[in-house]
Amino acid sequence: MIQKVFRFANNSLMRVVKPVYFTAFPHQVECNICQWEDNKLQSDAWHPYVICLGCGSKIRQRLFWAAVTHIEEFSEVFSNKRVLHFAPDKCLTKRISKEAKQYITADFLAEGYSYKHIDLNLDISNMKAVDDEAFDCVIAFDVLEHVPNYLQALEEVHRVLSPGGYCIFTVPQQDDLETTFEDPTITDPKGRERTYGQWDHLRIYGNDFKDKIASRGFDVTMVSKDDFDSDLVRKSVLYPPILSDNPLATNNRLVYFGKKTASIADSN
Repeated sequence: MIQKVFRFANNSLMRVVKPVYFTAFPHQVECNICQWEDNKLQSDAWHPYVICLGCGSKIRQRLFWAAVTHIEEFSEVFSNKRVLHFAPDKCLTKRISKEAKQYITADFLAEGYSYKHIDLNLDISNMKAVDDEAFDCVIAFDVLEHVPNYLQALEEVHRVLSPGGYCIFTVPQQDDLETTFEDPTITDPKGRERTYGQWDHLRIYGNDFKDKIASRGFDVTMVSKDDFDSDLVRKSVLYPPILSDNPLATNNRLVYFGKKTASIADSN
């Protein structure tokens, strides 16, 4: 109760303070998901000034939202559709669920993570509880790097999607890495962190990820900052203001839209 009162008071104060503040000091950035305005965003462990203070969005979510609001081809990927959203992004759930015909959230429960408001405990690589063609859109942002058999996961996503349905993925990718790298003998958390950038990652993806999706029966389109006006990129922070010099960093985020167009056998 105390937390709710504090949150209400804080939000009320911000509604008064923000207009006054930005009249004196014009804002430089604005989240395209929640419209939070600021001079700079918060930093994460990889990049300075990339996290929205209003909704917690990161570059990958804002890049996705830029795609569905500025690229006509993707403007209705979840509108009036049956949507399955893995590891649902809090900054997006209300926006997507409001437009979707059906909105189901899912995750594969693991120790150390919070799973509030998850509808299904579901392994994306083995969705036997889900019927064929049960959904029109499957979303999974930064999920596949945690999955032991991500190629099987792509096949499962293909199975549960309706013809013409979309899968939408993001994955951490090392800059200029051509071929996805994974070594199953690396099981130590510290070893995985050194090799892949995070203790619970099982690989670091390369530029071949698009081909991996396509090989499982999808027509794939990659969306990056280059698909948008430079003013939008800067204002919505669709690209890090300061690039990371960590060799494992994903400086150039990509969103992959895969349209189900063929059987897996036909695409190989």
